[in-house]
Amino acid sequence: MKNRVTVNKETCIGCGLCSQVCSKKILKMNHGQMEVVDYPDWGCCQCGLCMSVCPTQAIQVAGLSYDEFVALPENKVDFATLEAMLSSRRSIRSFKDRSVERAVLDKVIRASAMPPIGSPPTNVQVLVLDKREHLDELYQDTVRCWKKLMQSMKNPIYRIVSKRVAGARQYHALTHHALPSARICCENADNGKNGFTFDAPAIIFFHGYKLGVCIVENCWLAASYATIAAHSLGLGSIFSGMIPPIVNMNADVKRKLGIPDENEVHSCLMLGYPTVKFKRKIPREHQAVRYLKR
Repeated sequence: MKNRVTVNKETCIGCGLCSQVCSKKILKMNHGQMEVVDYPDWGCCQCGLCMSVCPTQAIQVAGLSYDEFVALPENKVDFATLEAMLSSRRSIRSFKDRSVERAVLDKVIRASAMPPIGSPPTNVQVLVLDKREHLDELYQDTVRCWKKLMQSMKNPIYRIVSKRVAGARQYHALTHHALPSARICCENADNGKNGFTFDAPAIIFFHGYKLGVCIVENCWLAASYATIAAHSLGLGSIFSGMIPPIVNMNADVKRKLGIPDENEVHSCLMLGYPTVKFKRKIPREHQAVRYLKR
């Protein structure tokens, strides 16, 4: 995406900071003067880094305003505090029968827009469900569609086609994880137990244009920041891997949610006020960590 970038020669002090942070390298120093390099197929992506770092506000990117660039606080969160906060977060599957205030949800969404994204400007779109009738309808649609899919998978031809369409990795995840989980959740649904949405009072979908650059990564970055913000606000949350495929594969469900046909849901976060409070830290480590030695 090409956007117009201008440099105010009168206020520019030639510090070169903007050229150091420019992700597209269109800002360059030339004999102490800042220049904007115009490439025929490469240009400004409106990341705003140059405006954020300029000490004299001499850089102007079309579509951005310094009024929106608030000064950063000097204090920083130390690692011990951050680690304590992150280690206390859990996946919550039991929520209080209490709605989440819109003001609280707005803070979660605001935080979800803050991660550095794969390819600016952001292409993530957000959908929030916080009305019980909408949540219940989504739950019923999820149960209905998974039952239909499980029935279809009994057909060997359908399985062959599914594997070719989905690919080996996705098909393995479907047959070894999603279908067994769906079978249990559907059985629970028949017995009045909700194993798909856990009766969460709010669900946030992160979606975007299916061919968008880094849209999968951007949605997951946004959703991850949302979980941290939710935890800081006293909410519990859990990701759903069972709902996005249903939305993406069923046009009627997508239509009900008002998600454009050309978009795909990549992350789905269920959240609410937790019924339990955890008292001890759970050990968490990567499967393997090593430093490359030459």
